[in-house]
Amino acid sequence: MKYTAIVAFMLMAPVVLLAAPKDSANVTFTETVTVNGASVPPGDYHVVWQGTGPSVEATILQGKRVVATAPATLVDAKTQYDGAVETSDGNDNSKVLEAIDWSNRSLRFDQSNASSPATSAAGEAK
Repeated sequence: MKYTAIVAFMLMAPVVLLAAPKDSANVTFTETVTVNGASVPPGDYHVVWQGTGPSVEATILQGKRVVATAPATLVDAKTQYDGAVETSDGNDNSKVLEAIDWSNRSLRFDQSNASSPATSAAGEAK
């Protein structure tokens, strides 16, 4: 009986993990971007978000090091872009991170106090 329960659990574990919502993704910035006042240099990063509903707290990591943290809105919807980073021009000619778009979701950052309306691409999400 014990053996059957263990085997059943081991068979169900991968299914549960696949059904769990993904709360992280990778991104590559091709130029320096500003996130919640922090300057993030070009490179490969891992983005993790926590929260319930659409309001989340996004953390940008390089390895295990936290590079920036900012409030964001998680939008679970297909996008026509898979790998897009949206930026706007900041007051000091910096690029302010506005959104990261993956194929099935987007993270939207509200940093309107540090940017102007011009938008451009600053990298790619993975």
